[in-house]
Amino acid sequence: MDMTRIRDRMVEHHVTRRGIRDQSVIGAMRMVPREKFVPPGSEEFAYEDAPLSIGEGQTISQPFIVALMLEKANLNVGDKVLEVGTGSGYASALISRIARHVYSIERHEKLAFQARERFEKLGYRNIDVRVGDGSKGWAKAAPFDAIIVSAGAPEVPTALKEQLHLGGRLIIPVGGGEGQRLKRFTRTGAAAFEEEDLGGVLFVPLIGEDAWTASHPMYTATTPSLPGTIAPKPSSPPNAQGGSMEKIHKLPALPEGVLDHSEFQQRFWAVQRISWIVFMLLLVTCLLGLLGRGGPFSRQTLLLPDGSVDFPVISRWNAPEDMTVTFTPSSEDRVLTIDAAFLQSFSVQGVDPPQKATFARDGRIGYVFPADASGPTQIVFRLQTQLPGPRRALIGMGGETRTQSTFIFP
Repeated sequence: MDMTRIRDRMVEHHVTRRGIRDQSVIGAMRMVPREKFVPPGSEEFAYEDAPLSIGEGQTISQPFIVALMLEKANLNVGDKVLEVGTGSGYASALISRIARHVYSIERHEKLAFQARERFEKLGYRNIDVRVGDGSKGWAKAAPFDAIIVSAGAPEVPTALKEQLHLGGRLIIPVGGGEGQRLKRFTRTGAAAFEEEDLGGVLFVPLIGEDAWTASHPMYTATTPSLPGTIAPKPSSPPNAQGGSMEKIHKLPALPEGVLDHSEFQQRFWAVQRISWIVFMLLLVTCLLGLLGRGGPFSRQTLLLPDGSVDFPVISRWNAPEDMTVTFTPSSEDRVLTIDAAFLQSFSVQGVDPPQKATFARDGRIGYVFPADASGPTQIVFRLQTQLPGPRRALIGMGGETRTQSTFIFP
């Protein structure tokens, strides 16, 4: 199985098409092999946009929400970053490909050990992992340029705010149940923070002394198994560091960390629907314009003070077309002019009724028609298309000119 190709497709479909623009994040997601961070036998599901079980009742986070949080953290090459919730180590691995150094905290000793082994095998040397309470941060390694928390807290732990550099960014879901909001806090002073709401989300609880307790109902609820993944044991906790967002009771069964339907999914699918509608309208327009002579979109009428010109805007190569000119009544001779370059695409095969005279001046060809004060005069030019492709024509009647575009199909 070509994992590189599948990984690129995941990034294209589930990351860039959903609005992620940070090239460092996109590059990291193309580089880090997510299949190395899932249990054996689950590799074929590694690039689905969904969380997967990794044991200990925990899951590896959904790729899109990881990309979103990393982008909002505004990571730079020289940054020192704290991640709360190591889990499988996937998010830490991504951060390590962008930032200078990553400090990652995990509650479960087994998961922390497995993550260290993965980092060593992959050669990711700029990640430190320890077992501890993520709500307390990592004081000895502080301050940090960015802190990313992959579980929801009832409020922002004070320790995490205090461990930010001036200008540092903290990304964390705040709130309980269906009221969670993904927040970004930027430190602007010793005790001053700029707060931004990034949208509604649904995360499992952050367990710790300054967060939720291990008896939180969402943490202890039995979660249904994900398709193709390992089912957690009854009453075992889902991922406290960004695991499966499927909840029992009244919470909707959403993938971990997905922006809620009212704020993301509806907008996303609305844009998709509008795009398809516009595409189909353009397709129908082109097809109608190509359906035989006189199709509703194949011609356009240019209106000028001295008359009008019915002009073909869609033509076929080597297929004759008519250009119909209608002069208003006049006691003076009438003149129609066409730029000479136009005749490289169309050649005039005949004029009915015949013109009184022709002349060439300033790169334009002029056709003179006799005066007729009794009524409008209609002139038909028989045009032969010559060169396929888009063309522009400058058409004049009397002292006025108009520019007209046409497309000649092979």
